[in-house]
Amino acid sequence: MKKLSLQFCFLLLLSIFTFSSCLKDNDDGPWNNMPSAGLMYFVNGFTEAESGLLYRLDGNIVGNPLSSDPMVLEYKTFSGALLLNPGSRKLTITNYATDQDILIDTTLTIKVDNGYTSFVYGTNEEPKFAMTQDSAIENIGSNESGIRFLNLATDVEGVNLYIEGEDEPLYSNRPIETGSSAVAYQTFKTQQSGKYTFTVTDAAGNELVTREDRELRRGYYYTIMLMGKPDNSETPLYIGVVEHY
Repeated sequence: MKKLSLQFCFLLLLSIFTFSSCLKDNDDGPWNNMPSAGLMYFVNGFTEAESGLLYRLDGNIVGNPLSSDPMVLEYKTFSGALLLNPGSRKLTITNYATDQDILIDTTLTIKVDNGYTSFVYGTNEEPKFAMTQDSAIENIGSNESGIRFLNLATDVEGVNLYIEGEDEPLYSNRPIETGSSAVAYQTFKTQQSGKYTFTVTDAAGNELVTREDRELRRGYYYTIMLMGKPDNSETPLYIGVVEHY
């Protein structure tokens, strides 16, 4: 599988749903006739988004493609893929509330036929934003999956991600992401396909959270994310998984 330059199967999944999506390079299909654009989908890992997040591009509210309503993402959800015009795009993200305080105000550079994922996390006092460019693994094996790991949690530094059956962590000493660290870890790595339990530990090796019976399907790609806050009953630590195929 070559670099994901044409990921237009995202257009088949335009509705909002919880951590399951599409990332595929396929030379056959109607998406090859789409206009020249980039693709973006938006992940909400912002624990304090009580009313959800509202997105604006170049001042215009991003709408749900299946309705005329604004696209409002609740915590632990993400959007279907959106076509974005290439070039410099101004992105503003606010709480979906009457005050609509601005959390993120940034400029994106979108390239034609490239796919991206953006993440909002942190707190009202210190909101954070990161964006990855999503590319497939060349010559991925017939019984392999692709995975990557991001630490989007609050106040949890130096975490390790373990996968069932392995003594050593797949990722170790991962700090809370910055924009640059997310880019540094945006590359997927291969993992034998199968059903696994994921465990995240802290810097001292103490178990923080697990997620059991998560299947990694052949040829699919997975973004695994630590989210939430430690010792918080409303938004506890959680291992979120975005499935790309």
